[in-house]
Amino acid sequence: MLVLRWFRERGCVHCLARDAGISQATGYRYLHEAIDVLAERAPDLHQVLDRCRREGMTHVILDGTLIECDRVAGIRDRQ
Repeated sequence: MLVLRWFRERGCVHCLARDAGISQATGYRYLHEAIDVLAERAPDLHQVLDRCRREGMTHVILDGTLIECDRVAGIRDRQ
């Protein structure tokens, strides 16, 4: 429950651990273990982009991710 509440509320780990009846250190350990498990199961960016391409998606929104790009450097067809 601590981890689910943290993802939903972004509350302080100290308060969430207290509510769960565990120490703050244990709360942080549980939180980081859960994040590691979820990260291992998540597809990487290349897998996501390949899937989007296969499904014919023309646009993808990457929430919270900054990707360096130079839009001016591309070659543009002038007609």
